[in-house]
Amino acid sequence: MEQVDIAIVGGGMAGTTLALALARQEFCAAGEAPRRWRVALIEAQPVSDDDHPGFDSRAIALAYGSVEHYRQLGLWPSLASGAAAIDTIHVSDRGHWGQVRMSAAEQGVDALGQVVELERVGPALHRALVDTQVQVHCPEQLVSMTQHRDHCELTLTSGQALKAGLVVAADGGSSLVRQQLNLPLQRSDYQQVAVIANVRMAEAGATAFERFTDEGPLALLPMSDGRYSLVWVRSQLQAERILQLSDAAFAAELQRAFGFRLGPVEKVGKRASYPLVLQRVCKPVHHRVVLIGNAAQTLHPIAGQGFNLGLRDVMTLSQRLDQSLQQQADPGAFSVLDDYWCARQADVERTVSLTNGLVKLFSNNNPVLQVGRNLGLMAMDWMPTLAQGLVSQTMGQRSSVRKAQW
Repeated sequence: MEQVDIAIVGGGMAGTTLALALARQEFCAAGEAPRRWRVALIEAQPVSDDDHPGFDSRAIALAYGSVEHYRQLGLWPSLASGAAAIDTIHVSDRGHWGQVRMSAAEQGVDALGQVVELERVGPALHRALVDTQVQVHCPEQLVSMTQHRDHCELTLTSGQALKAGLVVAADGGSSLVRQQLNLPLQRSDYQQVAVIANVRMAEAGATAFERFTDEGPLALLPMSDGRYSLVWVRSQLQAERILQLSDAAFAAELQRAFGFRLGPVEKVGKRASYPLVLQRVCKPVHHRVVLIGNAAQTLHPIAGQGFNLGLRDVMTLSQRLDQSLQQQADPGAFSVLDDYWCARQADVERTVSLTNGLVKLFSNNNPVLQVGRNLGLMAMDWMPTLAQGLVSQTMGQRSSVRKAQW
């Protein structure tokens, strides 16, 4: 049985980033060789596989704080080549006057965030693992996990057995670790579907658009090479219908919903869709196990908070484990995991409430709410200080992570 300090189940962005963060940590006692965590990363899909669920063709917006974290780890140069900066965010409500603009210049930063393509990020992160001592088990999948007083035992599909002081579940919304533990899951189905595609508009720029429609939000994120990443939230029936349209008909319908702020829609790439649900584990820590990222909470894509919240999980857990290493403590001790969750709970609750509240506020036709939300948007545009709390949250600046780490 192979023995490690920390076993990370799931090699998507959250799990791989955590592995790379832990690989940088070391403890040096006088006259002794540096001590590092023995880390194993378990991933079911080959990274080069086009169908890898963690690194598909989608693009995500990394908040300012998330980009700073990758800089801190020394990883941003390898991710930046395919990234596109967001210097302005434009929020509007279709058919109404309310709108608000938030700019990087107002916040005193170079960019509010960066848009990266997952299929480019994945290989770059895994290449970085080559120069570390992280033991990568890929392709491998968790078959069973047994918790003991001072360790957990994991069995993989190949028959390989691991003994770990701490198990980190970073294996997504359908987490096998969570299923093994039978942890209660709060789940709310939004009855909506996100239709995603890469599109080319006549005018390229560095503005991210969030446009609210009667059925749900429509987001366009600037990408490299003059493209935009589209996330279009529709009802199940409408999503099925527009997925069947020709490229020309789809472009025409998108044009009607979005308008001509970027000129005509010139090209539509391959379309895909996924159902939207809010699901979360109320307390994502268990005996010698912690859940992070989508394994702990899966959010609606409105305001683009999902991965950024998961990355803050990674950052905080990495800090707590670094403290344990310096104290030569047990990484899976109750005090470590309890301290982690105490540090994370407020940020998670705030972000879940923000995204859920925005969905309820903007995905309906209630006349009273329509008037209220448009007055709110106009007020934030007239008085930017009113929007500062929202801006700070979406930039990843309001969190429990020590400010020095940003």
